[in-house]
Amino acid sequence: MESECIAVLPLAQLPPGTMAYVEVDGLPIALANDGGTVLAFSDVCRHEGGSLASGALIDGTVTCPWHGWTYDIRSGKSLVPPIGLRIPTYPVTVVDAMIHVTVSWPVTE
Repeated sequence: MESECIAVLPLAQLPPGTMAYVEVDGLPIALANDGGTVLAFSDVCRHEGGSLASGALIDGTVTCPWHGWTYDIRSGKSLVPPIGLRIPTYPVTVVDAMIHVTVSWPVTE
């Protein structure tokens, strides 16, 4: 596998308590600023593909706006049945006020 660290968004555009959608070479990624900690995870809900960046960010979880599936944004683990499903998560670094996401290729969902 090959890893790539890519600048995706200025930190100033993701204040605490907000989410944003970005793409890395066509890969849909949601960014969340959870109380000052920036996390990255797949933007695609495992249920029917809803955009998680358009959902609700509450206490370290994201809820899909389409049907309410909820995930832990640190682990990617589903918190509603079927328990055990996961969405991919990606390492994040902030360098010079810019958010960078590391993606390993090929990506498997």
